[in-house]
Amino acid sequence: MKKLFATSILLSLIFSACSPSPKTNTKEEINKEIVLTFFNSMWNMQNLDTLDHLIVPDYMDYAPSTNFQGRNYTPETMRIGRQRFAQMMPDLRYEIDAVVAEGNDVVLFTTGKFTHSNPTFTRLGLAQPTNKEVAYKTVFRYTVENGKIVRGFDLHDMYNRCIQMGVIDTAGGNL
Repeated sequence: MKKLFATSILLSLIFSACSPSPKTNTKEEINKEIVLTFFNSMWNMQNLDTLDHLIVPDYMDYAPSTNFQGRNYTPETMRIGRQRFAQMMPDLRYEIDAVVAEGNDVVLFTTGKFTHSNPTFTRLGLAQPTNKEVAYKTVFRYTVENGKIVRGFDLHDMYNRCIQMGVIDTAGGNL
């Protein structure tokens, strides 16, 4: 009887040691979830209404379009901006290639894809529709504080995007 009792205690200890403990989310995991929810809501048009809960009212964007000086956006102005993007690139979607988080910062490596079916603004001028499929890389960096995104930065591979849209002619060999 003692042997059976000792065996059952030993088996209990082994099973409890091998069973997974309840998972505790790290700060980085929580921040990743906030950023991924925001990113999919914003760029993959899943639900623009969630922006109110995901970014601060004075979100600061340091995109190249701001000459890296920063520009404040509210959830409402971000919705308006995204809707304008949708007019130029109605089927724009981003695939997330990798996510890296450290402390308050979350970095997304992505591939944006769309059909160039409408006139699209670029830094080199207006690109007339080519109806070609366009794919380009973008890196996004977001900072999360107190459960909301406070600032962002993005860098798009506009060179290859403009080549695919016919804005840059590589046939002349002068690149």
